[in-house]
Amino acid sequence: MHGPQAEISREIFWNIVGPGFPVEQVLLYILVVGAILLFVRGLVKSGFVTRLKVAFEATGSDVERVNDPWSRLWYTLVDIFAHRKILKEPYQGAFHFFIFYGFLALLITTIIVFLQADVIWPIWRVWFMKDGFYLGLSLFADIFGLLAIIGVLMALARRYFFKPKWLDEKGEDNVILWYILAILVTGFIIEALRIQATEVNPASPMNPYIWFSPVGRTVAFIFAGMSEVALRDTHKVLWWVHVLGALGFIIYIAYSKLIHILMTPVNIFLRPDTDQPPIRTMPPEMFETAESFGIHNVEEFSWKDFLDNEACMRCGRCVEVCPAFNTDKPLLPRDVIQDIRSYVNQKAQIALDPNGTYQVLADDQYTGPALIGDGISKDTIWACTTCMGCVDACPAYILQFPKLIDLRRYLVMMESDFPAEVLDVFKGMENNSNPWGIGAHTRADWAKGLDVPIMAEKGEAEYLFYVGCAGAFDDLNKKVAISLVKLFKLAGLDFAILGTEEGCCGDSAKKIGNEYLYQALATANIEVFKSYNVKKIITLCPHGYNTLKHDYKELGGNFQVFHYTEILDTLIKKGKIQLKHPIENLGTITLHDSCYLGRYNKIYDQPRTLLKALKSGSLVEMEDHHAKSFCCGAGGGRMWMEETLGTRINQKRTQEALDAGAKTVCTACPFCYTMISDGIKELELEDKLQAIDIAQLVVRAAGLDDKIPKAAESGEPKQEEATE
Repeated sequence: MHGPQAEISREIFWNIVGPGFPVEQVLLYILVVGAILLFVRGLVKSGFVTRLKVAFEATGSDVERVNDPWSRLWYTLVDIFAHRKILKEPYQGAFHFFIFYGFLALLITTIIVFLQADVIWPIWRVWFMKDGFYLGLSLFADIFGLLAIIGVLMALARRYFFKPKWLDEKGEDNVILWYILAILVTGFIIEALRIQATEVNPASPMNPYIWFSPVGRTVAFIFAGMSEVALRDTHKVLWWVHVLGALGFIIYIAYSKLIHILMTPVNIFLRPDTDQPPIRTMPPEMFETAESFGIHNVEEFSWKDFLDNEACMRCGRCVEVCPAFNTDKPLLPRDVIQDIRSYVNQKAQIALDPNGTYQVLADDQYTGPALIGDGISKDTIWACTTCMGCVDACPAYILQFPKLIDLRRYLVMMESDFPAEVLDVFKGMENNSNPWGIGAHTRADWAKGLDVPIMAEKGEAEYLFYVGCAGAFDDLNKKVAISLVKLFKLAGLDFAILGTEEGCCGDSAKKIGNEYLYQALATANIEVFKSYNVKKIITLCPHGYNTLKHDYKELGGNFQVFHYTEILDTLIKKGKIQLKHPIENLGTITLHDSCYLGRYNKIYDQPRTLLKALKSGSLVEMEDHHAKSFCCGAGGGRMWMEETLGTRINQKRTQEALDAGAKTVCTACPFCYTMISDGIKELELEDKLQAIDIAQLVVRAAGLDDKIPKAAESGEPKQEEATE
C-alpha cells in the first residue's frame, strides 16, 4: 500500500478516529491528565492510601521478599503472561486470558496511535502507520478485541446462568463486566462507522483491504443505509463517548477490585521464596522478652500481609478448594482477607488523628471492634485444616491460612481460648510427648517381638526411622509401622528407631497455635537426633515429614528427611524388595493424596508408582486428586477437635472415593488412614469400601506375614495407664 493509500490511512487516524487539532486535541490532553489526577484522588477516597498508612505501622516479622530481583521479575512476567495459575481452572482461566490479552492488545494499539498522531507526526512529520504495518495492526486489534468481548460474555454467563456457590457477588462485579463490554462494543461501532464512511466505497483505495478489520467490517453492514455526513457526525459523538468511558474506567480502577491490575503483579514479585508457606517465625528468645504472642491487632501483621489484602480480587479460587467451606463451615479464605481489609478501614476511622496520621492505639485506649471476634469469628479461625489448598490455588500468591495460625497463637498463648478437647491434647504432649497422653514409657511397645534395632543399643545408623506418635500409639497405624520395619529389614536397610527417646514432632501443637509447646517438643527431638549424629530420617507420617524437614531448620535441626513412600520406591527399583505376590480382593484402587505429602511437598508420583508395582487391581483417580486433592479433615490440629459445624470433611472425601468406583482407598498418612477409615464406618460402607495404608499392601506383595503381634493388638491403653 503506497501513495494515496498511505494518505487515506493518515486521514482515518487524524480526522476520523481522533479529534481535530488543536482545540479538541488540547481538550483530550486535559481530560487524560484529569483522569490520572482523579485516579490518584480515588486511591485516597477509596481507603487505599489509608490502608497503606496502616501498613507502614506494621510490626510483624516477615521473610525475605526482594532477594534475587531479576529472577523474581522474570518469574512475575512469566506468571502473568502465561497465566500459569489462572489457567489451572479452564473456564475461568480462558475468559480471563481472553480479557487480559484483548485489553493488552488494544492498549498496545492505542499507544501506537498516540505515538503516531501526537508525537511522531507533529514533531518529525513521519507517518509510519501505512502499508502492511497498518493492515497488520488493524487485524491485530480486531481479533484481540473480539476475544475480549468473548471473555466478558463468558464471565457474564457464569454469573447469570451457572454461578458456582463459592462465587460471591457485589455490586461492582456486574458493573465492571458491563462497563468493559460497553467500551469494547462502542470501539467496534466506531470502527464500523469509520469503515462505512471511508472504505466501503469501491472507489476508495482502502476498499481492497477492508476485511483486514473483520469485526468492524461486519458491524458496518448495520450502518449501510446512513449518509456519509450522518456517519461522520455519529462517529464523532460516539468517539467522545468511547474516550470518556475509557477515561472513566481508569478512574474507576481506584475504587474497585480492579486495583488488582496494579497490586497483583507486585504481590507475585514479592512472593515468599521459601519451601513452604511461611508461618511467622517466633525465635526462642522471644518467649523471654515478648509481651504478647500471636496477633490480635492489625498492626501486628507484616507489611506484606497488607499487600495481600490489596491484591485479592475476590476471585474465589481459594474458597472453591477449601474443605471447610465445602462442608458448610464458616471459613471462606477469601473472606478472611477481605474481612481484614474491611477491619483496617473500620479501625482507621478511630485511629486517624485530625491530621490524617495513623496512630497505633494501646489495647486500653482502643474501644472499637476487635479483630478476633468482630473482624474474624472464632469459628472461622478454628475451622481451618491448614490443607494449603487456598495458598496453592491463589493466582495472586496470597497467604491465607498462615494469618489464621497467627490469630490462633494469640488465642492459645495469651487467652487460653481454644476448643475444650484440645486441653487434654496439650497436657498429653507436655507430660508424655504424645497427643493421647499415653505413658511415654510405652512408646516402643509396638515393636516388641520384632527385633527392631534401637538407636541407644546400636549407637548409630544410616537412617533413623522416626515412627511418630500415631505409629507408636494408635492401633490402626501400629500395623503400618510394623509393615515398614519388616520391609526395611527385608531390604537390608541400615536403620534404627529411638524407642522411648522419641518424642512428638509437635506439628499439631504448632498448627493449633501453641508455638511454645511446639518448640519445646522440637528442641528435645533435635537434641536427641544430634546426640546420635543423625543425618537421614525416614518418617511414617507426612506431618512429621514436613515438620522435621522444614520447620526444624528454624531451630537448628538440618536433616535429610524422607517419607517412607520415597524409600520404598527406591528400594523396589533397586530390586531390594520384590513384589511377587498378587493381593486379592482389592478391586479398583484409588489413592487419597495427603495434603502434607502432596501440596506441601509435591510427592505425588511415588505413592502411585508403588500401587502400580503391586499389579493388583486397577488404579482410578478421585474427582479431586494430586494438587487439588480434598483434605481428610485432620490437619491443622483438627484431628483432635470435634467437628460440630456443617458436615464431616472425612465423610465427603470418603464419598468421593465411592463415587470414583473404588473398592479400596489407599493412604500414606496415619491421619488420613484414620479419617478415611472412620468415614467408611460413619457412612456404613464397610461392605463397599475399605481403607488401607500403602505400606501394608507392599508388605503383603513382598510375601511377608502382615499379622499383628499380640503386643501391638492390646488396644489403646486405658487412661489410668498414662503417666503424668
